[in-house]
Amino acid sequence: MKFAARGLRQAGQSMVETLVIAAIATALMAMPIDGSSSVVALMLKAIKTAFSKFMGAIALPI
Repeated sequence: MKFAARGLRQAGQSMVETLVIAAIATALMAMPIDGSSSVVALMLKAIKTAFSKFMGAIALPI
């Protein structure tokens, strides 16, 4: 029974480690590098452009 409880604690620790690494990776992607836009800002701009072009194509008559 002691081994089962020990395994659960270790699984919880790895979850915390994974969460910390994911938070660090997300923060790094959100930071601008050398004064340029961040990865998140570039992605949002690309989604906005694609959505605008899609809506323009939908608005065209058949």
